[in-house]
Amino acid sequence: MGNDADIYSQTTPLSTSSNETVLRQTNIRRRPFLLVYQKDRVDTVHIPPAGGIVVGREPPSDLVIADSSLSRTHARFRLEDGQIFVEDLGSTNGTRLGGRRVEQEVIKPGQVVTLGAVTIGVHILPAPQVAFADLGDHDSLRERLQTEMERSRFFGRPLSLLTIRSREGLSGHVLRWSPRVREVLRPVDTAALYSADTLQVLLPEMGSEQAVSLVEKMVARIDGEPLLGAGIACFPGVQSPDELIEESRKAALLADDATPVRVAFLESSRELPPSDLEADGQVVAKSPQLRAVLELCRRASRAVVPVLLQGETGTGKEVLARFIHESGPRASQPMICVNCGALPVQLIESALFGHERGAFTGAVQQQKGVFEAADGGTVFLDEVGELPPSAQAALLRVLESKRISRVGSTKEIEVDARIIAATHRDLESMVAAGTFRQDLYYRLCVMNLEIPPLRERKEDIPLLASRFVQAAARANGSRVRALRPEVVAALENHSWPGNVRELRNALERAVVIAEGETITLNDLSERLRGGTSTLRLTTVPPPAPVPETKPPSAPAFPVENWTGGLREQLDKFEQMLLLNALRSANGSQAEAAKILDIPLRTLQHRLKAHGIRKAGYAPKPDG
Repeated sequence: MGNDADIYSQTTPLSTSSNETVLRQTNIRRRPFLLVYQKDRVDTVHIPPAGGIVVGREPPSDLVIADSSLSRTHARFRLEDGQIFVEDLGSTNGTRLGGRRVEQEVIKPGQVVTLGAVTIGVHILPAPQVAFADLGDHDSLRERLQTEMERSRFFGRPLSLLTIRSREGLSGHVLRWSPRVREVLRPVDTAALYSADTLQVLLPEMGSEQAVSLVEKMVARIDGEPLLGAGIACFPGVQSPDELIEESRKAALLADDATPVRVAFLESSRELPPSDLEADGQVVAKSPQLRAVLELCRRASRAVVPVLLQGETGTGKEVLARFIHESGPRASQPMICVNCGALPVQLIESALFGHERGAFTGAVQQQKGVFEAADGGTVFLDEVGELPPSAQAALLRVLESKRISRVGSTKEIEVDARIIAATHRDLESMVAAGTFRQDLYYRLCVMNLEIPPLRERKEDIPLLASRFVQAAARANGSRVRALRPEVVAALENHSWPGNVRELRNALERAVVIAEGETITLNDLSERLRGGTSTLRLTTVPPPAPVPETKPPSAPAFPVENWTGGLREQLDKFEQMLLLNALRSANGSQAEAAKILDIPLRTLQHRLKAHGIRKAGYAPKPDG
């Protein structure tokens, strides 16, 4: 015990934010410690063997927490005869264990004590304990996710996002089960703290089947540890990090004893559920831009012509498609959504038009396709710009003839399904480039509606935020009811690259980590509190400053000397960046990739595209 006491006497409280060390491994056999939950961070404080530790709002408390619900010296935690005691020190708001107010009580490891509005968990650190010292924050994960999605899209590779949570709430804090997650992760994987009982993990180069196999090991039942549930969302099939975050979290919330690992339903068609709009059936639209779009949607709902919805990812294209369907005469019939980017190329026709038994390997019975299932209703083709040429031709035929043929059959079936399509891509540019059929574009674009991004209709933000907070509070059993004025101001100042979906995700997380009935600035991520986005929309960084030795008045590419168009100038500029990085790295491609902050394979691809040889770092001569 003497050695242990010496070690304890040298220990100072370990304060960790969510992007720093969460748990420091020690050589002490068993050490009791407190977990102090504070919004999006957790403080770890060991209980010394003598004297204990006093928690309060001001000195002389040993652990000072700036919370108005605490008294100056609120409560003491101490060790005695191998047991952990909590003692109230005459506080105003009281000390509670299991919901009841206590004066002095023995605490068992794993129990949660509430001091005013501050929650403190009591735990024992066994030996050996695997440290989980590389938890990132939510903003960093989102930024990394954007970069990895760009790389995966460029190389045609998969990635998965995992949300793993304790099904026992705060009593199952991540520190209790994060070591077993770390044991099965690879060095390339990135984990971040979503909330006190939830982690999110980015799994590059991993499809759904591999991810499920990996995650099943994490959530396996272990006696004495919290029950876990997990949700997985995969790319391709989604177009933004916010959609991956949203889908993986929704899947994790559905996890239960029967199915502890859920995969987001992103790879096929689905019937859209009934509207979750307000009781009056109106979409939130205070801004004149969106009001004009809604008026056009109302007119479109009365017709049967195809509608094309265009707008950035996350602007609410699916919500408006559902609004059109539910406002028209087909509202009582099914509306089926097809994620065109998630359908495997070899199964697109089967998914859309159905198949006969024996039509291909695995076709063990006759199956209706989306158009048959939606007969009399609406087919919503989400991300229609992702359809390959063969599927574009098949879709054009359906639009023109109103007939389909199941795969493996020559019999034509007449269908009456209204088509609403949506995309974040510029279809006119795709038509000009030859990647989207011109005749299909004109058939879909009978009525074209452009949805403005959220940054151009900030009048809608307060109303949307209020609705999202109320919905998240109901879903999570939270007592949060409103947002403080400074929070609304911060939301209005943000640029929202992920649009409405990003706003919903941000407020869902704020509701989860909020302690009171009102969301404060501390409940928002650092990126939102700053009012600007740190998300990189490209893997190519801005050019480095011009070295001091060069005349500042001499630009790298004088405009008066330009030859060729913008594309040629951009190619020259990229070539210059690549060459400068190689020279700075003394020819090392790995180091050059680090300088440019891009994956090595991306660098190698761009070097090959520009014909840059290693020797001399000069482009290959023509011919």
